[in-house]
Amino acid sequence: MKIKYYFLTFLCVLCAALAQAQADIAVNEDAFLVQKAITVWGDETSSEKLMSAQCQAVRITPDWLLTAAHCVYDFCRNNQNCTVQVDVVSASQDDLAAQVRVRSGAQKKNVFIFPGYNPRQNRSSSFDVALIRLAPQERDWAFFAPRGGKRFSREQFEKQLDVYPESRAQWNAKRPRLLTFDAAVSARLTPAIAVPRVENGGVSWLYNAGGQAYFISELQHFVSTDFGVRQGNSGGGVFTADGQLVGVVSMSFTGKGNRMQFKDADGKAVSTLQNADAYFVFTGFTSAVSAFIRGHVPGVFSVGAVPQAAELTNEKFTRIIKTLDNAQAN
Repeated sequence: MKIKYYFLTFLCVLCAALAQAQADIAVNEDAFLVQKAITVWGDETSSEKLMSAQCQAVRITPDWLLTAAHCVYDFCRNNQNCTVQVDVVSASQDDLAAQVRVRSGAQKKNVFIFPGYNPRQNRSSSFDVALIRLAPQERDWAFFAPRGGKRFSREQFEKQLDVYPESRAQWNAKRPRLLTFDAAVSARLTPAIAVPRVENGGVSWLYNAGGQAYFISELQHFVSTDFGVRQGNSGGGVFTADGQLVGVVSMSFTGKGNRMQFKDADGKAVSTLQNADAYFVFTGFTSAVSAFIRGHVPGVFSVGAVPQAAELTNEKFTRIIKTLDNAQAN
């Protein structure tokens, strides 16, 4: 009986410790309301079978969304005709929802993919980011009640927002601040990071409670200890827990033997992660990515992460990986 008692006591202490670790992270859920679910597909007039991609995006200004390039590449590259549907307001408790469809093509381009993006290589010149301009016609909006299917005009929808605070919060979500990084300097991100997901109106998230995330200049990417980010979060934001935008969820580039190789702009191998599934690798706002965003969205709100949210480090890639390995072991 004593053994059983001690074991149960140990479990209680362990559960309390885990609960305290969770409580120590003050996650600002309201800051994640800029996260939106998107669906992308090709030309609807095509005789081929209609394919689509389900992704996430972040509304960085009232008129612009940021997402992953691989979410739109197959459908929108080379000025192909494509459509992006955005759940601007997705209802859960509320009975209001708003969707908008954005069309892009050679005549009117509203989807912009990072120049030189290559989905088959981890090249530093091919960052996995894209921009979507919200420039729809009035007819491209849909305002409705998901449960009953009732349709509203925009005027009717906006009048009801005072009655539905959750929908109002999604509709009026404040734009996030982008944390930018000097591409020539490695740095450790000091706050914990969180990856939210919006689905059926609900916001959930994963976070790295250990706060172990580095921008590695040799890779031109962020590397963090793995904390469960998987398929379905592509194109969404990587935030600090209080809501500042650090980067964009990219895709997994693992190859044979669970290795992830990175290449420079000329295709030359820079470095390789040997146990890729032990890490979360994502695109941050380097000088190149920031210049791409500002070239289309001059009003985007950004600030240098150093020294506000990161500390510089002279450590090289291999040394940083050892640090992350030790963090996971502990």
